[in-house]
Amino acid sequence: MFRELKMFKTFTVIAALLAGAVPAAAATFDFTDAPNAGANAWLVDGITATATAGQYRDKPNPDTILCYDCKTVTRNNGGLGVYSHWLDSGEVDGSISNDLLTLTFGQEVSFTSVSFSSWSKSDSFDLFVDGVLVEPEERKADGTGFYSLAGLVGSSISFGADAGLLGSFDSYRIASIDVAPVPLPAAGFLLLGGLGGLAALRRRQKA
Repeated sequence: MFRELKMFKTFTVIAALLAGAVPAAAATFDFTDAPNAGANAWLVDGITATATAGQYRDKPNPDTILCYDCKTVTRNNGGLGVYSHWLDSGEVDGSISNDLLTLTFGQEVSFTSVSFSSWSKSDSFDLFVDGVLVEPEERKADGTGFYSLAGLVGSSISFGADAGLLGSFDSYRIASIDVAPVPLPAAGFLLLGGLGGLAALRRRQKA
């Protein structure tokens, strides 16, 4: 009996070590590698992502999503965009209406970074996670179109473009996004380890 209890404790210790020692592997969704082909859904390293095109309102504050899937997702070598009217460029832009590009994942993920194409220094974007605006508004990527999303967690993320002053408006594409699965909490590992130890103990007692 002492040996079985010792085995159970060993399982628990191993589970605790795993909880702190196994980092979540990042997955990169590259939207530039298969333009105009297939459905707007991807599977990378066991994580699924689906793109939809919609619209949001930027006045009055706070910014509010009006629809997630009322427009058309466009794809080319620059990545993902939104088509909303017959004069539209097909990019995520603020021409006539405020375009919204949403990526919905099959599980909760940690957002790491996003890369834009067709990005200029005059562009900015509004950011929503799980449908809620993340302050501040009018975020700026760097000169290469890279933007860190560190610290944000959710199952969906939306990028919005709106109009500026004197007829100007934001315009860009989503080239790629890096995410990582949210790891099972330490308590979950401990529970799994404990259950494994109990199962082994019962098998030995029956034998």
